[in-house]
Parts: sequence; structure tokens; C-alpha cells
Amino acid sequence: MNTTYKPLALVLILIVFLNSCTDTVDVDVPTGNARLVVEASIDWEKGTSGQTQTISLSESTSFFNNDPDLPVTGAIVTITKDDDGTQFSFEDQNNGNYITTNFIPELDQSYTLEIFYNSQIYRASETLASVTEINTIEQTIEGAGDEEEIQIKVFFDDPINIENYYLGEFNSSVNPLLTLTSLSDQFTDGNENFIEFDNEELVPGAIVDISIYGISEQYYNFISILIEQSGENDGPFQSIPVQLKGNCFNINNPDEEVLGYFRLTEVVRTSYTIE
Repeated sequence: MNTTYKPLALVLILIVFLNSCTDTVDVDVPTGNARLVVEASIDWEKGTSGQTQTISLSESTSFFNNDPDLPVTGAIVTITKDDDGTQFSFEDQNNGNYITTNFIPELDQSYTLEIFYNSQIYRASETLASVTEINTIEQTIEGAGDEEEIQIKVFFDDPINIENYYLGEFNSSVNPLLTLTSLSDQFTDGNENFIEFDNEELVPGAIVDISIYGISEQYYNFISILIEQSGENDGPFQSIPVQLKGNCFNINNPDEEVLGYFRLTEVVRTSYTIE
């Protein structure tokens, strides 16, 4: 008789225990101040004038806030060419975007971004880096069996006796997420270089949009750490995450954390259809 009712008794005890664990626990999570987010990518595509450029500004929201970052309006945004003081003003579009239609890009020239917002002045400086044309794109199969996947390599010539840094950006029709790859010519100076892209979801007929950027050493160091920390390496030897800071700072309060980056690049773009 007793053995017949033991399972039922255990179930009842378990139900009571689970019900006792449904109480809500309020955790006091500290909320940091809103941070200025600067999205200032001045990208000059080969074959275009590069005159129309957009900078986006926003303020970050708290971690548990479901709303997106808040657009910043009412700021004064300019970029100045450092060697001769030529200034380009970006007009407020009242939605967080600031646009200019008269920017004049010059390779290997340095520029300074200045943002006046909430009585504070934010600045960042960068140099416009060059890029060469794409030579060829090759498609291969990597791995074997269930591990087999399609890979493409984008080849281009690296100028000799010049330190060059590159960023490859790949966006495929079968995956909405961008893939980024950084490259230095430290060991390949003056040779034909390549940036590769592979994805297990690539299939014949898929289209891959490709952008190759010439970037500064400063931005190369920044984006390489970002790529490494956002990767899928979860093994025992993965790098310890570090706080990643952009190049924008508040000249009135250098301790203020400003998110984002001001970069200037020359870029070549193409697309490739997987065979």
C-alpha cells in the first residue's frame, strides 16, 4: 500500500517546491548615463565624386530598454581638411542623420570631425586611405564531407614600399549578417593580396556583395579587435575581451565614453554569383 502512493507523494512535493520558486526577484541593476554614438564612415567609392556623405548620431539607451538608440538632432557637425582648413558642414536632417553634398575627398590627407552637442565639443581625426582595384575572384571548395563549404577569394595588388591595411565586407543573399575581414600587408608588401570569405550556407546561385576598403593603421587596429571579439571562437584559448574605444572624444571631458568611430576610406565594390 505504501509503495503505491510514494510516486504520487513525490509529485505533490515537487509541485509545491516549483510553485515556491515562481516568486519574482527584483534585481537593482545600475543604469549608466546615455552615451553619444557616432557613426561617421566617410567612404569614397572609386569612380564616384564622393561628395555626398552621411554621419549618424544617436544616444544609447539602457540594456533592458527595448527601444532603439535615440536619434540626436540639433547638433552642429563639420569635417575640416587639416592641411588647408577647408571645412565641410553637414546639415541636420532632424532624424539623427547629417548630410553634406560638397565633400571633397583627397587620398592620404588627414581630416578632423567636430561635433558640437549639448554645449560639448567632440572631435576625432583620421586619414583617408587608398585601395586598388579588384583583379579577380576565385571560388573553391574547402573541407570534405559534412564539413565541405564554398569559399571565395578576392585578389588585388598591394602597392610596394607602402604600409597598407584593408577591410573586406561580405554580404550574401543567404545570410543577412555582414562578414568582416581585416588584412595587413606586413608580410605581403608589393604582392598580389587576397581576402577570403566562406560560409556553410553558400549555395550555387547565391549572390555575395563585396566591398574592399583601404583603411588606416589606426582603424585596422580597432576593427581587428572588434572582429576578434565578435567571432564565434568559444574554445579554451579565446582572447580575453577588452574594452574597445573609438577615436571620438569629448575635449571638455576626456573621461566621457563616446561610442563609435570616425573613419575615411576609399572603397571598391562588386558582386559575385556562386557557381
